[in-house]
Amino acid sequence: MASDDGGMGRPHATPVRPDSGAVDGRPSSQAAVREARLRPEFAPKYVGIVPGVWLSAAGLAEKLITRLLREGVSDEELPQRVLDPVHFEFRGGEGAAARANSAR
Repeated sequence: MASDDGGMGRPHATPVRPDSGAVDGRPSSQAAVREARLRPEFAPKYVGIVPGVWLSAAGLAEKLITRLLREGVSDEELPQRVLDPVHFEFRGGEGAAARANSAR
């Protein structure tokens, strides 16, 4: 049976802009997934990573660690923080909501 909009009775999916902050359906300030995006001015240091695009921080860190290990960096030489906060912006994560609430 068709609905009034000519569809087949399926609920409408609300489109989400890629940069809207929605991860798993929640706004970025409450997202459980930590995300990172490369600042454009540091793009030349990170070939293959598109600046300004939000990505899973864990997935991005794994990619960078793998790249460093392939380049011959030993485990002991790996930086403690692979995603330098000077080079990357961050949002979300389980602690984000708590930080937002404590700032009020």
